[in-house]
Amino acid sequence: MYSSFCGRKQILDLVKKRVADLKEGYRQNLCLIGSQHIGKSAILQKFLSDMDDHAIVAVYLDLESRDLDYMVSKTIRSLIYQFLKQKGSAFTEDFTLMAETARPLIPLTVSAADAISSAMSKGRLVEAFDALLRLPDVFSLETGLACVMVYDEFHQIDEFGVPDAFKKLADRITTQKQCLYILTSSFEERAKKILAEKLTLLFGNFEMVDVEPLDLKGAHEFISCRLGEIRMGLQLRNFLSDFTGGRPLYLDLMTAELINLSAIYKQPEVYAPLVVQSIENLIFSRWGALSRHFELIVSHLCTGKTNRLTTGLLLSLANGRHKSNEFLTDIGCGKSHLTQRLAFLIDEDIVEKNGTFFYIKDKLFRYWLKYVLQRRLKAVDMEPTRERKELKEEANRAISDFQVSVRQDLPSRIIEVLGHFENDQLSLRGRKYRIPLLKGMRSLKMRHHGGSSFDVISAETEDGPWLLVLRKDPLAEADINAFTDEAKKMGLKPKRCVIVSLSELDASTRLKALEEEMWIWNEQELNTLMNLFDKPYVMP
Repeated sequence: MYSSFCGRKQILDLVKKRVADLKEGYRQNLCLIGSQHIGKSAILQKFLSDMDDHAIVAVYLDLESRDLDYMVSKTIRSLIYQFLKQKGSAFTEDFTLMAETARPLIPLTVSAADAISSAMSKGRLVEAFDALLRLPDVFSLETGLACVMVYDEFHQIDEFGVPDAFKKLADRITTQKQCLYILTSSFEERAKKILAEKLTLLFGNFEMVDVEPLDLKGAHEFISCRLGEIRMGLQLRNFLSDFTGGRPLYLDLMTAELINLSAIYKQPEVYAPLVVQSIENLIFSRWGALSRHFELIVSHLCTGKTNRLTTGLLLSLANGRHKSNEFLTDIGCGKSHLTQRLAFLIDEDIVEKNGTFFYIKDKLFRYWLKYVLQRRLKAVDMEPTRERKELKEEANRAISDFQVSVRQDLPSRIIEVLGHFENDQLSLRGRKYRIPLLKGMRSLKMRHHGGSSFDVISAETEDGPWLLVLRKDPLAEADINAFTDEAKKMGLKPKRCVIVSLSELDASTRLKALEEEMWIWNEQELNTLMNLFDKPYVMP
């Protein structure tokens, strides 16, 4: 778990509510889906450390790279240990002593645990797995306590050598009244397929919870928690939040390095040179923690005969190629091989497909591929002094480019990103859109009788004109009416109107916009576009 738990309050509160609901007789199982190192385990560890309910026993299993023997042993030990702990008797973690202490108090549970262990020792894996899934029922009936079973990286169960393991789990979940399941997975496509095909239940379907990177507010909170009394200006905090993509692991390592450098140079405030130095140490250095982390990812992905193709595809994506025809031109490979590699990278949660676009999900990994791995592969002269100088210049340029970009006005930034579309499909928060080639885009001001004004982008398409209305401040229903009235006065009859608001619309305003057949894009949709084309996020 990260040393500072910040953000994620909404998800943490949901987990706590679902556990509280279990005691009231309502059960809604959860599945947390998010990339590796996004903070799923931190949420669960925080929940478990905060939990102080003597009516519930929670069992946490980290199944990543584990086997059935681990699942059996950890489940049995955890149930008995947590029970004895609640009774004030958990003085040891030695299982034999625990079992003998618990036997007079919960003989049925201990006897069932003995039978499971015996089946495992004799290689009867299916029998042991079936009995293990029944163990929470035995425990709850005997103790009157509810169970919360937490399976971190639950998809790993498919590798345990038990036929139809998820069907068996689904059958058991449908009958369990006093057991709540909380699952997590770092592999979205794999997890959703399992949930849709193997864990589709008559009762107890899983509530899907997407764990996204920290938003700007959450990232700032994380940075402040980690730095403590060390000061850091708003612009640099914004840069660090954007540069790391809001991923807690990267923020944790970057802030730890800044704390170390601040102590070395006796600086109570972080300035740009310290940020540059931390990037050098962690990302550019061959032995930097993040550089080694990314090298291991590439090593895992690029093995065997597909090494050259996978490396080429990753670098093509990192350099801003997003479509299949661009990859084919860039790499020079057959379409079938390219399709297979893209499917593999999507399954490994490295690449995401959005409409007609492909992109690397992890912003910092994308940066490392472009400015570190690519440089190493192309370098003919590995003179260390020159390499360090070039990398330092690149880190300074990253900060400078970020500051220039975020100082641009919103219309200019949106015009820049929309210029990449050529009748392409994409999805924003689950809704599908088709964005045509927008010609002659220009920014203008539109005023109405109330004295306020709108930033508007006008553009031409083959089907007719488009208008995009931009507002940072909250937009009201009256504003929608004023805009449509003003557009009529100016003789503008757009084929498509898009409301781009950095503030969430209230229900009446949203309804009015939908009645006018307007598209509504908020901060999240806008930043999906920015991330797709490797642009800094829009700050509210």
